[in-house]
Amino acid sequence: MGPTAERAETPLQQCARVLRSAGYTALADEIAVGALASIGPTEPLFVLCGRDRLAPQAIKAWIDLARLSNVPDHKLESAHLAIEAMERWPGERHYPD
Repeated sequence: MGPTAERAETPLQQCARVLRSAGYTALADEIAVGALASIGPTEPLFVLCGRDRLAPQAIKAWIDLARLSNVPDHKLESAHLAIEAMERWPGERHYPD
């Protein structure tokens, strides 16, 4: 491939681009460079959203377990940032449906 040849976007990159253009920047970032950047096509996942009143506590529990497993500090910091973002989010919160 020459220096001017462009690589085709992966399906995840395409998804991130479309989401970003629709205003879903946080989700686009997770897909482009976050936890979802390396997800496999059929890999199971579990999502916590800012509207879930239990999400910050669930992430705190994950952090505690991650520390015991020697998860790298940058992953723990990312989890702390997610908690802070959820706590700052002005939307309505409720318990899971």
